[in-house]
Amino acid sequence: MSEPNKTRIIIKDQGQGIPADELDRLFKPFSKTSVKSTGGEKSTGLGLMIVKKIVEGHNGTITVESEVNVGTTFTIELPV
Repeated sequence: MSEPNKTRIIIKDQGQGIPADELDRLFKPFSKTSVKSTGGEKSTGLGLMIVKKIVEGHNGTITVESEVNVGTTFTIELPV
């Protein structure tokens, strides 16, 4: 449940998941994980770093939880 005066956005998938020892790479520039794309898309390793900068620029937070073969959940909390 969100704290008062905060909005929570949850993005959840049922994809491949990301190994726990690779989660710290997700928000670093030009960093990639061992997880292969499912649609053949290319990755620069910048997308999640940019998202984190935008969220933090609005005094918010972004966190990630993932389990291999189960999926990944990103949670963004922003002040209202």
